[in-house]
Amino acid sequence: MKRTWHAANWFFSINLFLLLAGSLHGISGLAKEDVTTAPIVVIDAGHTKSHPGALGAEGVYEVEYNDNLVAQLVKPLAEVGVKVILTKQPGEEISLERRAEIANIDRANLFLSIHHDSAQPVYLNQTTFNNLPAYKTKQPIAGFSIFISTKNPQFKKSEEFAELLGAELLKLGRKPTLHHAEKIAGENRLLLNPTLGIYQFDDLIVLKKTSVPAVLLEVGVIVDEADEKYVSDKDNQQHIVHAIVNAIQSFNRTE
Repeated sequence: MKRTWHAANWFFSINLFLLLAGSLHGISGLAKEDVTTAPIVVIDAGHTKSHPGALGAEGVYEVEYNDNLVAQLVKPLAEVGVKVILTKQPGEEISLERRAEIANIDRANLFLSIHHDSAQPVYLNQTTFNNLPAYKTKQPIAGFSIFISTKNPQFKKSEEFAELLGAELLKLGRKPTLHHAEKIAGENRLLLNPTLGIYQFDDLIVLKKTSVPAVLLEVGVIVDEADEKYVSDKDNQQHIVHAIVNAIQSFNRTE
């Protein structure tokens, strides 16, 4: 569904820019390891201001959720000795191909794209929230999902990280959403691991054009009112960040 950006929602902005201060593209602090030996992880905040992604239950576009969570990942990853490279800053326009290119040029150990999920129009009601346009599900559709591509030359390593990530998210009491496997228009994805919510989605550009292990995470379903509240909660965000960091640390130990 094509959507345009709405400028009225800035509830993430102040914390976001404070969190991102000092973390320019290609640069991050390293607390425990020298830059020459540190594993490199490229973190991609999905979407841009001009292509903001899904419109959630509270009238906020997906790009703001993505930018906010990515900002919170930078410091804890640096603290465990990971060199973090961000594909973009909030408000920056960047193509899908360029996101993949950054990981390839920097020879990253891992590429992780962060997104927040929606559902197909058949499951959505168009509504408003605080006089803003919004979408809400007609029935509960909640949870995380993880995508990998067999067109990625490091598919097996991508799958390995996807499994580690799914396992960490399960520890939070989260469950995967399986709606992407439904045999309807826009879905019908091959579900590789229903327990861990891992799907095969071969033609996602940021996965298939990346030459390093690459995974796309849909953190939660922002058109589901309950799930949107979960992913918007600051404590839950910290738990999600911790789960992602744990998965990356476990993956780096196997490299």
